[in-house]
Amino acid sequence: VAAFIAMLKEKQIVLDPTLGAFEGMLTDRPGTASAGLAPVLSRLPAQVQRSAFQGGLPAGEKDQVYRDSFRAMQRMLKRLYDEGVPLVAGTDGLEGLMLHRELELWVDGGIPAARVLQAATLGAARVVQADGDSGSITTGKRADLLLVDGNPAADIADIRRTRIVIKGGTVYNSADLYGALGIRP
Repeated sequence: VAAFIAMLKEKQIVLDPTLGAFEGMLTDRPGTASAGLAPVLSRLPAQVQRSAFQGGLPAGEKDQVYRDSFRAMQRMLKRLYDEGVPLVAGTDGLEGLMLHRELELWVDGGIPAARVLQAATLGAARVVQADGDSGSITTGKRADLLLVDGNPAADIADIRRTRIVIKGGTVYNSADLYGALGIRP
């Protein structure tokens, strides 16, 4: 593992761990709300709410093994972070909502919230070589940003409280965007 991590770092291979996709498989159980959707479940359309109770992999006697496996994934992410392997935050989940969960899982795994936010913004811009134009608030850069009611650097869950999005010079009200998708703000 140490040699593999050293190779990733040396070659600057960027990883997008998508922990949220694995969390559902390894820790969700039929009849219990998905951990990834639980914080926003009441805001979602009925058909999406129903899907949140389907559960992950059939656990049976492997329940604890699966849960431990997910925690091991979080520990590996923390180790990759500590070793300086380039990381970006992404998701295979519900657009506009599940990236929040991904960031929460990184913090739950031991990465400081401020560093998680940096990986999701400036870090991502650096990976795609767009950091000269985006990824941070600096004179001369595009003013793409979001305004949050709270401080996600102190409590990453506050990232779910986005109120305004500014993209390409256009201001969007988050409640209006969610409403267009049938999601209650």
